[in-house]
Order: sequence, then structure tokens, then C-alpha cells
Amino acid sequence: MIFINKKSKTKIKKDSPKIVITGGLGFIFSHVTEYFVKKGWNVVVIDNLSEGSHPEIIDGSFVHYITHTADPEVIKNIINENPDYVIHSAAISDVDYSIREPFRTLKKNIMGNLNVFEACRQLKNLKKFIYVSTDEVYGECEHKKKEDEIIFPKNPYSCSKAVGSLMRIAFDNTYPELKNKTAETRFCNVFGPRQDTRKIMPLIKHSIETGSSIPLHNEGKGYREYIYVKNIPPAVDLILEKGDRTYNVTLNDGLTVHELIARAEKVTGKKINTHATNRPGMDMKYQMDASRIKDELGWKPIYSFEEGLKEYLCEK
Repeated sequence: MIFINKKSKTKIKKDSPKIVITGGLGFIFSHVTEYFVKKGWNVVVIDNLSEGSHPEIIDGSFVHYITHTADPEVIKNIINENPDYVIHSAAISDVDYSIREPFRTLKKNIMGNLNVFEACRQLKNLKKFIYVSTDEVYGECEHKKKEDEIIFPKNPYSCSKAVGSLMRIAFDNTYPELKNKTAETRFCNVFGPRQDTRKIMPLIKHSIETGSSIPLHNEGKGYREYIYVKNIPPAVDLILEKGDRTYNVTLNDGLTVHELIARAEKVTGKKINTHATNRPGMDMKYQMDASRIKDELGWKPIYSFEEGLKEYLCEK
């Protein structure tokens, strides 16, 4: 374990909350890290700087442990920090990699989940723990899935995330220390700055900028819902403040890949080249019902899909 950035440049009040974010240098949660730093919170990031991490945001404004959550040492790290809040987002999240390397994906993700849950149940001052899951735990979605419907993961990555979903229920139910202190997020496809270049939105952006061809999996019929990454930090903050159990987070802006490419071409006025490929184990449709977070917590997104798409594709 390497420990860096002990001294913060950010002025923090003595009574400011402390939050631990695993995977806090990744695409989505690097934005969450910056959000809570700007709020003046004491932020601790646990991130092993694996592929997809963004060390460029390290600026002394938060504490950083270079530790893999599957390493038992992470339990001690979290307990020693004694945070008020914990968000566990760290995971091997590449579906294609999980198909090639199911043993490593399941081992690392499940052990990471277990270590963080174990640490959280030993925290005396814990107010809320959020486990970050995915819409993929539902499997093929014939209709907009609600949070209490059966989960049916169909690839190794989503299987590992579903284990964490079940683990959250088990720990919340079994251990008084965590009773009513846990929550779970299931995001639809998030896009925006810092996203891994193998994902569809960065591929589209790269094609627009260079004219390169992008792979069109399964004839471009795959249907996904999309949300701009800058909508995520306020949603997470809201759940930390007053959420419990599971929340689907989506704007229900669903498109096939064919439709997404057409929308991107319309926004940018550029032609996007494609070539046909096949993706094994691919679910063709994910869709969720987000009425719970909207109705119970009053969540309202900052960016519409169109606004996020335009900002992401058109701004340098």
C-alpha cells in the first residue's frame, strides 16, 4: 500500500463530513470526488490506478490510498479513516474483459465488495454506505425494471455486481451496525469526459474527430438508456442525505446504437463510419423505471440527454 496526498490544499472546516470513495479516480466517480472536494468535505479516495483511472485529478485536495479493494488491507484503511460516509464504486467494469477473464473479474470484484462491507460494519460513526451497481444486473429488460424486481445477470461482470447487490441486503438485514444505513445505485449508461475510449460514446467522439470507423455490435440493435456524467454527483449526494435501499438512476433516454449514431451525426453535422462486429453474451435491451428516486427523493437532473450530448461531442 502506498499512501499519498496526506496534506490537503483545500480549506476544510473541522466539522466537515468525511467520505471514503473507492474507485474515486475512475471515469464516473472522479467527478464525484471533485464534487465533494468542492463542497469542502474531507475526501479519501481508494483507487489502485488501474486502467481507466484518472491520476491527473490528483492535486492534493484529497487523501489517496493506492490499494486494490480486493486486498484485505483495505479494511484497515477504511476503519482507520473512520468516515461518516462510504461509496463503493471500485470494480473491474469492462464486460468484454469479464468474458475473457471471468475468474479474475469475479474474484476481484466479489472480494472487493466483501472487504468494503466488512469495513463498513465496523465503523462506529457511519451514517450511510452506498454500493454502486448497474442496470446490467437486471439482464434482458422486456419492460422498464423496478428496483424490487428479480435480478438476472447474464455476463460475468454483471454477475459480480449482482453479488454485491445481494450482499448489501444481507449485511443491512443481518448486522445492526448497518441496519437502514445502506443504499444502492443502478445507473444506466453514463457518458461524458474521462470515459474509457473503448465505450460507445468515446468511440463516436473519436470517429467524429478523426473519421475512423467504429464497431457496430450485433447490427447496432442494442438498446441502452444514457445519462450525462455531470448528473451523477448531485444524485449521489441526494442519496447520501436521505436515501435508502436501491435506486435506478436514468432519464429514460433510450436509443439503439443505430439511433444514437444518427443523433450524434445530427448534433455534430459529421458522418460516423461503422463496421459490423458480434459481441457474445450481449443483452439487447436495458431499461429501468426511475420513478422512485424522482418521487421519493425529488431528484431532478441538471442536464437533459440532448444538452449532455451536445456538450460532450461539441466542446473541446
